[in-house]
Amino acid sequence: MRKYARGTARWTVLALVSLAALTVAPAAQAEEKVITNGFEGYDIEKWDRLRGGDGLAGFENGAGTARSGRVNGWLSTTRGWAREGTWASFGTNIWGPSMVCTAEIYVKPIRDLQFELRVWNAQGTKLATNAPWLVANGNYQTVQVTWRAEYENNAFVEAILGSDGIPRAVRLDDLVVRCNS
Repeated sequence: MRKYARGTARWTVLALVSLAALTVAPAAQAEEKVITNGFEGYDIEKWDRLRGGDGLAGFENGAGTARSGRVNGWLSTTRGWAREGTWASFGTNIWGPSMVCTAEIYVKPIRDLQFELRVWNAQGTKLATNAPWLVANGNYQTVQVTWRAEYENNAFVEAILGSDGIPRAVRLDDLVVRCNS
């Protein structure tokens, strides 16, 4: 009986030591940083607009065209280009090369067209681009682009529309930039 009690006590001590180790050293967790900009409130002031040719870029407030909230952006052109862009600033934390980021924006094309979403770093290097063909179905559609942050804390995200003679227009809303380690 005494031999059994010593063996049981030994296993009990080992189990408690293992449990204590799990409690003291929590598992590493992935870090996620998220920035959103849906054109609402002061967010609208963070967007800048550029255009060339007959391109136009603007905002609609209270027109009932936003995907969410009251405000959305828009781009339009027949012979030229237009773009709206904003900074996704994550502060001063230096991240490692394992940080993966995704920018996602909702786009509602007025007719079938190609739309481009680009991401740049502060030095003017293009980090990523996605230029999908969108089918006008009356709904907002998600356009995403993914890149490795590689020690970059800030990214400039821009939505671009171009045309060479065919009238094109899109509405934009609900930008989300998400980075995970």
